[in-house]
Amino acid sequence: MSFKSKSTFVDHEKVKELFEKYDLNKNGILEPDEFLQIMVDIMRELGEELPEKKHQEVAEEGLQRFDINGNGTIEFNEFYEFINFLVAEKGYSL
Repeated sequence: MSFKSKSTFVDHEKVKELFEKYDLNKNGILEPDEFLQIMVDIMRELGEELPEKKHQEVAEEGLQRFDINGNGTIEFNEFYEFINFLVAEKGYSL
């Protein structure tokens, strides 16, 4: 399954830096709690803040959508697709 959308160029190094910033335990994947934090931060940056009780629900939906291999975490290639989607569809910028 691929999430190809509008043609965009996302700087691989910037995505890698962002990934590493949120990979708090430095295991090379984003655990659900790490993904939750980046979702909250990005939503805030996009001006889409939600009530705190909705954060977990939105993060779980994002995890289901972008966890391409179904292992319950977000690996770098999946994160890259996630950021690409945000850039193309939501106007997010790194």
